[in-house]
Amino acid sequence: MIGTVDNDWLDESPFLRDLGVRWHDGEVVMTVTEPHTAHGALHGGATAALALASAQASMRAADPSADPSTTSLHVTYARSGRGKTFTASTTTLRLARELGFHQTEIRDEAGQVIAGASSTLSDGRQGSGVAPASPTPPGDPAVFTKAAESIPFLRERKLRFEGIGPGVLELSMAPAERNLDAKGRLDEGALVTLIDMAGTSVPWTLAKPGRGGATISLHAQFLGPPPAEPVTALATVRAQDERVFWTDITVFGTADRRIHALSQLAYRFG
Repeated sequence: MIGTVDNDWLDESPFLRDLGVRWHDGEVVMTVTEPHTAHGALHGGATAALALASAQASMRAADPSADPSTTSLHVTYARSGRGKTFTASTTTLRLARELGFHQTEIRDEAGQVIAGASSTLSDGRQGSGVAPASPTPPGDPAVFTKAAESIPFLRERKLRFEGIGPGVLELSMAPAERNLDAKGRLDEGALVTLIDMAGTSVPWTLAKPGRGGATISLHAQFLGPPPAEPVTALATVRAQDERVFWTDITVFGTADRRIHALSQLAYRFG
């Protein structure tokens, strides 16, 4: 990357500070200070959050006055993230008016690429949408809640399963301090974590218990700067084969049901 970045914007975000994210020698480095893991590997939401932070740092390096938010993010997970330190390096493909187009690679301690990301950022963009009315799906979410609470990274995000049905679920996130950015809004990384959890949980409403799985791709589009109020993710299975499930996720305000993010995720059972 070209330029330098003031670490203040990282320090002022409880979410990124909690992840141990720092700018160092032209790259964004995350040192895992607590187990932000799922079954021994770096959680997919934490990986996506690191990609977001790196792209934003790249745009801020080019223009220190920029206050970017993400318009579009696509993450491809190449392998499990093992270890304590992960480094994200971003290349800026183009800066055009208020937009920045970026490619990011995330590597582990051994230098192996664990994920790649493409992102489009915007400075000063506003937008919103209205979610269609949808009833809370029926079912008992206790099993899913127990599974989420067994993972420290997710337990600290204050996630709540609101309802479960075959091929559909609703999952909410409260604006707890550890989910916030420097402006008191839900951090985009926290929203991506909500998306990842909703998209990887909904296949389990149709699959047999006991089969492990992992995210293989995640694409998210943000309609504007993140909100400061509670949000809900509605996840629906759109297609599946013997091992792969394709899911759609819509994130909207829990109270007003205005859309804040749209996402597609592919999940593969082992």
